[in-house]
Amino acid sequence: MSILVISDTHGKIDNVLQIIKNNKNIDLIIHLGDLVRDAETLEIIEEIKIEYIAGNCDFISKYPKEKIIEYKNKRIFLTHGHQYNVKWEYSTIKKTGKRQNADIVLFGHTHIPYLDEDEIILMNPGSISSPRGGNKLSYGIISIDNSNNIQAIIESFIK
Repeated sequence: MSILVISDTHGKIDNVLQIIKNNKNIDLIIHLGDLVRDAETLEIIEEIKIEYIAGNCDFISKYPKEKIIEYKNKRIFLTHGHQYNVKWEYSTIKKTGKRQNADIVLFGHTHIPYLDEDEIILMNPGSISSPRGGNKLSYGIISIDNSNNIQAIIESFIK
């Protein structure tokens, strides 16, 4: 079983629905904000548990801007990233993740995929609807096996 990690859908979830249809082993979806309304829609139409937080475009949201979840004995820190200067550097968000005793830090905001597995896992899945910087549509997959080994990958979405 695995986690589908998405961010920055900005009102376009058709690609997400296609990913879910093509990957029957997803047991959790994490949406990292922009737009939280998309996560609410997915929660209604899919029978998969979903965790989500608000992003910088989710104005006056009732949802938190960050949170920690536990999944298969791993601590996962969820944030959109805009509060941690992720457009310019990753050291601040990495330090925050360490202070939170996180095994995995997930963030979005830049629309640019990023994966670092040094010390703790930092992942930005990019954007499944509006990538930037010449990148392709993308999303993240995280798998945690029975021995607590983590595999994190970023996949390109091809229509």
